[in-house]
Amino acid sequence: MSLLEGLAAHYDLFGVRGVLAISSHRLTGHPREITAQPKGITNPIYIRLRTTDASVYRQVILHREYECELPFTPTTIVDAGANIGMVSIYYTHRYPEARVISVEAEASNFEMLCKNVAPYPNIVPVHAALWKSDGFVSVSEPDSGIGAFGKWGFVTHEGNGNKVRAVTMRTLMREANIPCIDLLKIDIEGSEKEVFENCEWIDNVRALVIELHDRFRPGCSKAVNAVTSDFSKSERGETTFYVRH
Repeated sequence: MSLLEGLAAHYDLFGVRGVLAISSHRLTGHPREITAQPKGITNPIYIRLRTTDASVYRQVILHREYECELPFTPTTIVDAGANIGMVSIYYTHRYPEARVISVEAEASNFEMLCKNVAPYPNIVPVHAALWKSDGFVSVSEPDSGIGAFGKWGFVTHEGNGNKVRAVTMRTLMREANIPCIDLLKIDIEGSEKEVFENCEWIDNVRALVIELHDRFRPGCSKAVNAVTSDFSKSERGETTFYVRH
């Protein structure tokens, strides 16, 4: 993104304050963050400058790309791959009575997640990676060669890398005391292949909102579609919605 494009993007999102903040950051390295509080959001959202945070903010909060019409009102939501908390914040305003479990593996994202959701007692942040087995997995920088980038493209995998706790969905449900997930949102950069290939827990999910990453790890869509035959399916942009019949 060119300098002018960056200034224009920050003006669109944050007005003159955004232009001043990004200009100062480019020159001095400060400030590192800017806050936003759009209409309908009760507390400020912290966004790191010169990261993909602003893009996620636009996608989730302003464009409402995770909006879905459900035939019920969810009371238990799991946000796996929560990043800095945008989807958790969006859903807690849409479903204010729901408890939200927000799972994020990457350390700096998790730090921002905790900061953003601190005012919301119904959002519970969990520092872990959703995976096919319990233990530890590695978190690595995104591979720009396959289209992943910035602070939302970190990938989890076996082998070398920064270690983080790995949990299965069953372990997460047991530890969070969740008998049934009304709404499960997953954006885990290709790890959905491993998670859904070991998926006896799917009978306890009523609706699923997921971004599939076959371009990162072939077989993601196949693994998810194999266990969602009891769900109706629709797509909007890069997001796929499954709702149990």
